[in-house]
Amino acid sequence: MPSRIVIVEDESLVGLDLQETLERAGYEIVTVIDSADALLAVFQKEKPDLILMDIRLRSYLDGIDAVQRLRLFSDVPVIYITASTTPGVRQRAETTSPDAILSKPVPPETLLETVRKALGESRS
Repeated sequence: MPSRIVIVEDESLVGLDLQETLERAGYEIVTVIDSADALLAVFQKEKPDLILMDIRLRSYLDGIDAVQRLRLFSDVPVIYITASTTPGVRQRAETTSPDAILSKPVPPETLLETVRKALGESRS
C-alpha cells in the first residue's frame, strides 16, 4: 500500500508539480490544500503518513503555526518546503521537529530522497 501524503501549498502550480512528482514515484496524494487552517480537519479525517508543508500561506495560520497545533496530538513526519529561509523562520520551524526543511525550488530527486527518508523507506 503506498504511503499517503497531504500537500499544503497555496501556489497551485507548485502544488501540482509536487503532486505529479510524488505520484509518479508511487505515492498516494490524499489532497492538496492551500490553507493551514484546513490542515487539522484534513489530518484527522485522512490520517496521512506524511505532510509536505509550505510555511508562507494565504491563511490566518502559517505552516509553522499549523504544525505546532498538529504536534499537540501527532508526531507525523513533516517536511517544510519554503521560499522563506531566513534564520528566524528556520529557527521557528525547527521548534516543531520537522524531518526536513527544503528551499524552493526543490529538485525532484531531492524531494523524493527526503520523502523516502522521512517515511523510513530504503531505496529500492
